[in-house]
Order: sequence, then structure tokens, then C-alpha cells
Amino acid sequence: MVKILHVYPQLMCGGTETVFYSLIKASDKTKYQYDILVQRSGQQEYIFQKQGCRIITIPYKNSKQYHKALAAFFSKNKYQAVHCHMFPEMAIVLEEARKARIPHCISHSHNARIDIPRILWPLRYFKHHKYEKFATDLLGCSEIALKWLFPCRWKEGIVIYNGIDLDAFQFDADVRKQYREKLKVQDDTKVVINVGRCTDQKNQNFILDRAKTLINENILFVIIGEGPLMEGLQTRIEEENITNVRMLGKQFDVPQWLCAADLFMFPSIYEGLGIVAIEAQANGLPVLSTDSIPLEADMHIGLFHRIPLENVEKWKTLLCDTSLNAERRMKKSAEAYHSKYNIKNVVKEVEHIYMK
Repeated sequence: MVKILHVYPQLMCGGTETVFYSLIKASDKTKYQYDILVQRSGQQEYIFQKQGCRIITIPYKNSKQYHKALAAFFSKNKYQAVHCHMFPEMAIVLEEARKARIPHCISHSHNARIDIPRILWPLRYFKHHKYEKFATDLLGCSEIALKWLFPCRWKEGIVIYNGIDLDAFQFDADVRKQYREKLKVQDDTKVVINVGRCTDQKNQNFILDRAKTLINENILFVIIGEGPLMEGLQTRIEEENITNVRMLGKQFDVPQWLCAADLFMFPSIYEGLGIVAIEAQANGLPVLSTDSIPLEADMHIGLFHRIPLENVEKWKTLLCDTSLNAERRMKKSAEAYHSKYNIKNVVKEVEHIYMK
């Protein structure tokens, strides 16, 4: 049995956790045993435990303490690969894993701060070099994510697409009807959905801005997710009487809610890739996205629209005019199934890296 250690501070409902959960779920459990090293407990630990994962907690108090605890841990636990997923202390993990002679010490970039002016990007040579210094393998969800986190060695990196379980995201007309009944909307009401943590990065205030301009249209905006800005968004909706927006909070049945929608709105300021946009396209949903999202987020099946944030008239036009009927949704969803984002293909590539 080949032992692999994934490392991330906390197992919550974020996109990064979704990425390596999908890898673990799709892997061959007769060949691989997965442990997960965290710094504190999280709400989603149970789904990893259902996949046979062992959760190990080593709290981070300070650099010296973390180095010492990791050295002791790696002296007793041998792994074929230690796979770190972009967090501040992962340089320490990679250094101790390298000292312990673990064959593959993997640094994986899941994001890129393309909102930061390019004139400031050279600063990452000083801030980010530690994340590539001790790594044997560099992975990124897009080329820009590699460039962001690995300033000196990004050309050595490998783009690993954020694979998803496309079976789970196939469009289903019966599910659509069921979940639209939950929303209590008419058949001719257009439902525009957004899924993501309520943060400045995800830019849900832009959704509220657009909703206000379309208050008299037969359009309902649905936002799924929690986060530090959720309360402020809800307050704004109430104070400004934005009656065509609903905040649903955290939901564990996102594929079903996507079936209920007619359009996916993705106004993020920046993303490493944007796995929710991949999921939406897999469901046959047209995606209206900012033009700052990496090109790799487009599955090239005719569903992805890139729009500058400042071009509010184009956003308004596409929000009103973009739609697909159920038959076309089914066809587009079927096209997505055969793409490079299918987790069944991605997991083979990652397992090859572990074993090479």
C-alpha cells in the first residue's frame, strides 16, 4: 500500500479541499492510503474519513515548534509523497519532508493574485521562493498559478487541471423541477446562480449591483456560500430592498442547485482556476465570468463568456439574453463529460507523479 500525505490547515468547504477530496475519492484505494495533516479541526473532516483517510492534527504555534513537531512526525511516518496545498506554513512542511527523505515533496498552487498590479509581482521572488525551495515537484491549477507561487522554477511546474466528478454534475431535468419548486419560481423565471465564499475576492457585491439594475426583470439571483461578508451582504439586501436576490448560505447539494439555475455568474476579482465555473459548465450552464479568470477555466464547449467588470452594459445584456433550453443543456453537459477536467483522467496523472 502506497502512503500519501495531503497537507492543508483545515478541512472546510473551500475549493482547495474539494480538489484533493475529488482526487482521493477517485483514486484506487487498493493501492493508495491517504492521510491528511491539518493544524485544526474542520467541518468537512467526516467526508474524508468516509474515504478511509486518517486525519492527523499538528497545531501551528510558531515556526520552531512546528519544525520540531513535523520532524518527530516524519521520523515515525514514512510516505511516498507529501502533497502540500498552498498555505503559509507549507514551506516548513516541505523542508521537514525533504529532510526525512520523502521521495516526492509536492508544492501545489491553487491561486494567483492577478488583482495585484504586475509591477509588484517581482516582490514574490522574496515572498514565495520558500514555497519552491524544498519542493521536488511543482503543480498548479493553471499556468498563471504556477507563475504566481513559483517565481524561479515555474517552468518546471506541471498544470494539473482541477478535476471534478462529472457524473455528479450531469444536468438532470427532474432535479431541476424539484429544486425550482424549492425556490418557488415560475417556469419562465430566469435563475442566475453564484457559488462561493462570501469574500471580497468572490465579489458578490457586484452581483447585488447588477441585481438592482434588473429589479423589474423576471430574474432571480441566488448566492450559495458562507464567509465573512455574508452578514453584510444580507444587510445590504434588506436595507436597499434588493428583493430579487436570495442568500442560501452553505449548501451540500450544489450540483442539484446548478440544475435549477439558468445561468452561472462568476464575478471574482481573481482565481487560480475557478473550479465552480468548471462544475457549472459540466452541468450545461452558461457562465458569465470576469476577464481576469484564467483561460483554463473555459472548457471550450461554447458556454464561457469573459466580460470586463467595468463593462456593466455587457453584463446587463448577457444576463438578460443568455439562456439554453433543457435539450441543449443535456448536450453541453454530455460534451463536458469527455473533457480533460474529468477526475478519472486527472487522478491518473497525479498518481503517475507520485510514483515516478
